Amino acid sequence: PNTEVKQIYRSTILEWFNEKIRQKDFTGIYNALLQKNTQQLEREISQNLMETISFYDYREDYYHGFLGGLLKMMDGYTIKSNRESGLGRSVLQLLSAPYDGIAIIMELKVADTYAQLEEKAEEALVQIEEKQYDAELKLEGYHTFIKYGISFYKKLCKVMCK
Repeated sequence: PNTEVKQIYRSTILEWFNEKIRQKDFTGIYNALLQKNTQQLEREISQNLMETISFYDYREDYYHGFLGGLLKMMDGYTIKSNRESGLGRSVLQLLSAPYDGIAIIMELKVADTYAQLEEKAEEALVQIEEKQYDAELKLEGYHTFIKYGISFYKKLCKVMCK
């Protein structure tokens, strides 16, 4: 019964979240993402966290689903989750049409304290490079890469870009 309750709880929350997403304008997030405007991206993501997250939800899988949900409506891009590439799996990838050749690669980390936000975001960026998350995408014809290390602490985030 606990598994069934958990399943119903998750599907109810996802349904509610998807309905909320359809009602909001996320062009600020999308523009900041494409323009590498990390400060604006931090503000936009944190604002949305303030409106949605519960203090029970401070886990990487929640932030993963949350960010994926925010980005799934981005025109001209397809979102991929936990896709194998290089020596591991990046958390999220936003891929343009192959002929445009733009790939946005994101790695997420959760900080235990506010003071760790920057350290964890940097750690996420290093992981993208060390594990070569762009390797398979290069073989698919992608040539422009935007890489984001994003760390979360409760309802706040830190975004770093390379």
